[in-house]
Amino acid sequence: MGIRVSIVLMIVAVLVLGIMRSDVSVAGIGRKQTQVNFWNGFTGPDGITMLELIREFNKENPDVRVSMQRMAWDTYYNKLMVAALDGRGPELFVVHASTLPRMSRAGFIDWTTNLMQKSSIPPDDFDPYVLEQVKFGDEFIGVPLDIHPQGLYCNADMLKAAGFVDAKGEPRAPVNKEEFLYLVKNLRKLDKSGNPEVWGFALTMWRNNFQALIPQFGGRYLDENGNADLDNPGNVAALDFLGSLFKDHLVPPPDNGLGWVGYRQKKVAMVWDGVYMLGDILRLQDLNYLGAPIPQIGPKPGTMADSHVLCIRKGINKDQRESAERFIKYLSKNSAKWAAAGQVAARRSVRESEDFKKLKLQLAFSKQIPYMMYPPRTPVLFELTMEIDLAVEKVMRGRATAAEALKIARANAQKAIERDRRERGGAK
Repeated sequence: MGIRVSIVLMIVAVLVLGIMRSDVSVAGIGRKQTQVNFWNGFTGPDGITMLELIREFNKENPDVRVSMQRMAWDTYYNKLMVAALDGRGPELFVVHASTLPRMSRAGFIDWTTNLMQKSSIPPDDFDPYVLEQVKFGDEFIGVPLDIHPQGLYCNADMLKAAGFVDAKGEPRAPVNKEEFLYLVKNLRKLDKSGNPEVWGFALTMWRNNFQALIPQFGGRYLDENGNADLDNPGNVAALDFLGSLFKDHLVPPPDNGLGWVGYRQKKVAMVWDGVYMLGDILRLQDLNYLGAPIPQIGPKPGTMADSHVLCIRKGINKDQRESAERFIKYLSKNSAKWAAAGQVAARRSVRESEDFKKLKLQLAFSKQIPYMMYPPRTPVLFELTMEIDLAVEKVMRGRATAAEALKIARANAQKAIERDRRERGGAK
């Protein structure tokens, strides 16, 4: 009799556990757990931070399970496009603001206008320029999570050793062309043979370094009619300046390969790069770094920037949509934690919080928001970017002047624009 009772109790226990597992519900809510697949390109330390945020959200929202898939950005968009167009894509995903014109054209991104409301995510909590990047007509197509401007990274110890300090004796970054060039020249150290063993400055990604200067010289990518305008006087002046650094041997030669790696190895005192590179520095133990806006080389301050935008796929069911929106609101509200991984929070209220103000490099880079410039809103961004890459490389290697290289780039980019218009029936 005792054995029979034990068997019955075991069966009851198995049934109860089975019901609990199949229901996957929160006590008192009585609804099944909704799965939300989240794709992004956060393959570095930022991915670890995002994973922690997901775990926190899942714990606080047991009726939803967000799972993340990360892949390298160079293959990410192709995989996302193929999967989403086939209806197999993730419910939630990240795209750069600069890619939205092309990605939105594919037709698989749903509007998020209902989210961008005062009761959910207030539009006026974003800078107008940032908000403009996700607005198509009267609709919003995503929610900006962050801003990642290019900025200046300095080796603080080298600045201090050179006596470049503030009134308190603390190392400070150069703020204008004169100070910048002074340090570029005077932070170099030569070996016994007279060759530089430490450089004052090195270029990292040439295209980004050039694009960071475009707004400083009043440059632009497209004219008022959406045609290519890469060889305008401002762009030529910006590229001329970078080319002069190579021509005057003030930076490592093109094939030297120092750049960001040289900065990490303390062979380069200063570089320009994105705020997202901070995660790479945080893994080092002995680099005393300092972040600042890019020095004003041109007539006005400026830098290049972009944003990660949270987007929802069309065609998902009501529960998935509600769960994805809940997660977006959670990330947006807690974006100070995300910023700690190497980003600037997109929301003003978050940037004004004490948590964000503790992030010294991100705070310094955020000072550039009033005068930053995003890549152009064009569906042929890839083709235009490729032409900029080629033009910058020609100048850096001394194969053409800035005016010559950008003239060719403008002509080739315009061909891509016109081809796209023909394929779209004249649509811009």
